[in-house]
Amino acid sequence: YNDFAILVRANDAANPFIKALERAGLPYQFLASRGLYSKPVILDVISYFKLLDNYHESPAVYRILNMPFLEIPPQDIMKLTQYSHKKTKSLYEAMEELPLIPGVSPEVQEKILFVLSLIKKHAIFAKEKSVSEILVAFLEESGYIKYLTKKEGKDGKEQLDLLNQFHKKVKNFEGATLEPTLSNFMREINLEIESGEEGKLEFDPEQGPDMIKIMTIHGAKGLEFKYVFLVNMVDKRFPTIERKELIELPADLIKDIKPTGDVHLQEERRLCYVAITRAKKDIYFTSAEDYGGARKKKLSRFLIEMGYKDNFQFPISNFQKKSESKNGLLAEKPNSAGIKNKPMPDYLPKHFSYSQLAAFDKCPLQYKFAFILKVPTRGKAVFSFGKTMHNTFYEFLKYANEGSASNQTNLFGFAEVKLSFEEKKAEKPSCAKASEGFVNFDYLLKIYEKNWIDEWYEDKKQKEEYRKLGRKIIKDFYDEFLANPPKVLKINNALALEMPFNLKIGGYALYGVVDRIDEEEGGVAIIDYKTGNSKDKLYPADKEQLLIYQIAAEEIFKLKPKQLIYHYLTDGKKASFLGTEKDKEQLKEKIIQEIEEIKGSDFKAKPSHLCSFCDFKDICDFAQR
Repeated sequence: YNDFAILVRANDAANPFIKALERAGLPYQFLASRGLYSKPVILDVISYFKLLDNYHESPAVYRILNMPFLEIPPQDIMKLTQYSHKKTKSLYEAMEELPLIPGVSPEVQEKILFVLSLIKKHAIFAKEKSVSEILVAFLEESGYIKYLTKKEGKDGKEQLDLLNQFHKKVKNFEGATLEPTLSNFMREINLEIESGEEGKLEFDPEQGPDMIKIMTIHGAKGLEFKYVFLVNMVDKRFPTIERKELIELPADLIKDIKPTGDVHLQEERRLCYVAITRAKKDIYFTSAEDYGGARKKKLSRFLIEMGYKDNFQFPISNFQKKSESKNGLLAEKPNSAGIKNKPMPDYLPKHFSYSQLAAFDKCPLQYKFAFILKVPTRGKAVFSFGKTMHNTFYEFLKYANEGSASNQTNLFGFAEVKLSFEEKKAEKPSCAKASEGFVNFDYLLKIYEKNWIDEWYEDKKQKEEYRKLGRKIIKDFYDEFLANPPKVLKINNALALEMPFNLKIGGYALYGVVDRIDEEEGGVAIIDYKTGNSKDKLYPADKEQLLIYQIAAEEIFKLKPKQLIYHYLTDGKKASFLGTEKDKEQLKEKIIQEIEEIKGSDFKAKPSHLCSFCDFKDICDFAQR
């Protein structure tokens, strides 16, 4: 293996070859001159130091829990991260609340508690001991050193060598600093990383076990190998694009003879010559058309100058053809008759909804991820907040309207409801206080606090902003409630709040839930809450959801809608309209057409600016970025 070397123009170009050699199980050594801070074992140490400096550094906690010698199963770490996201807590706080997280085995709990105790112990160390002492204490007491010393092969030795290099860095810091505290050390490391410093690496290519060497062309100067692979031989990668000096010297200060011609290109050509002359026997040049960009890559001008032509073809391998044919729904191809294979009927939902049709209209692949494959997604703050507001208004209006049916009414038109002994004792906000005699704002506020969904907020600041917005919304809602008390319709002795329906259109089932239906003179008003700001104008697509509700009200509940209302909760504004017979017929035709398209779709992606808002952008190969 020592006979082979892969030479790259820049350090980051080595990554694909490192991963490929790992997958192939071939021994390799990446001989970079920089990059100490990016080595996994050093990242573990830096993460631990970050954690001692700030308990709530969740990415650092995540890395520590994933240290290989701890052997904590990924699914248990996922339970921790899920809990922390849902409760808007740091991973450290989630670890402290471990008994509240279901499904974590006793063995794993013991390991997590061990990590927790170690952090607390070394956090005290950080206040009174040197950085090198803390480093050694962590490596010994965690079991990391023991794990590395027992590791077979070159990997354990290489990682121990990296730890020794980092330890020297720590000792140099302690010798050159008046206050060699962990906090100051982390401040220095962070400043270095932010400035682009990667940490100096020491290596001797002549020593070590038999391995394939990967290095930059600069690093290979003075070395020779039997077989050299010079990779990424494409335009703009080698030769690279010229970068101007950050600080240019004035021409008058340069005493040497000024070079003529394209200086950058001449330097790149000299580097190419250096790379070629590293080979004692054979030199291999590699290139590709596709490196992940939008355009195909052209062959390096250096190869063209050597006589290679930029017009050879890149045939599709048999492996690629086979993988395309096995992708099922994700890569359906026309059959011999030229007809696209339709997905199995069992893949389609039994009923459709407005949200399904809207998702398909935006992007068929998004529809597939959400409603056929049912890929799990993270929750969103806006959804938690929206559900909170819906549940609050549902409970409040249900109580207010049911109370109004009683004979004992107060000046607001609502009944005085006496608390039972159990309710008084528990002080539950299930109804208004009898002493106050009417549905008051404090009661609505209690309902809001009781229904608050404390999940999926990005951070505590965002959560508090939403909570404050919610209080403003319910205050505006209550003021309107007092000025014009609504009369929620009753259908079959049930209030028309969160009213579900199953509508048949062209033989297909369309499911939905109406937020609220109020009685109005000569008919009803259908209301849908929106936790957002109002729109200046409603376009046809904006009206579709309420038009579906209008059709359901007329055909299922036999009601006569007088107006359809979007109630925008954030600014308190409302937008109302009423669909005509033509509007309803056109919408029905569109729904049938869309469902037919879904049935026969190959679910190709439709990339657009909407990709940035898609729940599946991180797993979609076609997302517009």
